[in-house]
Amino acid sequence: MTKPRLLVVTSVHHPDDARIRSKLIPTLSREWEVTYAASEPGPTDKSGLDWAPLTGNRLQRLRQAARLINREGWDLVALHDPELLIPGLYRARRGEPTLFDLHENLPAQLLTREGIPSVLRPVASWVARWVLRMAEASMAITLAEPGYRTLFRAEHPVIANYLPPDVPEPRPPADPPYLAYLGDITVVRGAFLAVEAAAGAGQALVMVGRVSPPALVGPLERRAEELGVELRLLGPKPHREALEIVASATAGLSPLFDIGNYRYSLPTKVPEYLALGLPVLASDLPGTRDAVAEFDGVTFVTPGDAAAWVEAGRALADDPSVRERTAAQTAEVKRRFTWPEDVVLSAYRRAARR
Repeated sequence: MTKPRLLVVTSVHHPDDARIRSKLIPTLSREWEVTYAASEPGPTDKSGLDWAPLTGNRLQRLRQAARLINREGWDLVALHDPELLIPGLYRARRGEPTLFDLHENLPAQLLTREGIPSVLRPVASWVARWVLRMAEASMAITLAEPGYRTLFRAEHPVIANYLPPDVPEPRPPADPPYLAYLGDITVVRGAFLAVEAAAGAGQALVMVGRVSPPALVGPLERRAEELGVELRLLGPKPHREALEIVASATAGLSPLFDIGNYRYSLPTKVPEYLALGLPVLASDLPGTRDAVAEFDGVTFVTPGDAAAWVEAGRALADDPSVRERTAAQTAEVKRRFTWPEDVVLSAYRRAARR
């Protein structure tokens, strides 16, 4: 029997984005013939999909994606960037099955977006909320966090960004030791606070992810040098490879600032660290505390407070047994934060009206 044809498209996310490439596509390829449109050089692992390269700058990639989205022959198109909603709406309003997966709280994100003049940010946030409501009227919606429900009138499936099925097993810490950070490396995600924590611990800092903007590399390296921290910026990696690197760390860091886009979300990296048996230093935000406060080895640190992160790093280094205690609970972490394959397949079947 021929599988239905699914186009998964992102013109913005890295082709190895963990949610898209390591979780959604492997699940969906069981029932769908998946074409994945993403920027060059494409995903590291191209098994289980056909790759459609998007080339050039961001605007050029958007134009190519728009043409693909509105090409005939797809049984379902799944969009992963807000900027794809305009061509997606054109398709959806013709009655063609279309799905939008909301990765972040876009209206809240725009209120702190540095590339937008501060006076225009409330307007951009209002426009984003209006566009999301327009999308809701004509296409299927899935959410990466339950907290995003307030952005919509109706209920939509939550595909929580939980653990992939192949998380590496816990392993001994590296010698010499290092702290690890996994994810996009930005100011508001706490890049400089991670350096402060490493200074307090007296350990190196390994950061796996995209530095944004790229000009942030210089200031980060200078601050690390000032504090005597060996900083290793490894860039983005395929998800499995990234987890393998992080698995040998002393602990994992999640130093998010207290802003609307992060306040009520569970950072994906936190259950990933715990599943690897790593203690976690995490910003004390409601979404994180509510989800993982019961687990041993999670230290909640005041968001944005450099001195608090230095002290948290120092306390971590003074408690060598915490890593062993954390590793003892990985089975419960994996049980609690299982990737919801059944929810994914059900949501996509309904979106395609199958």
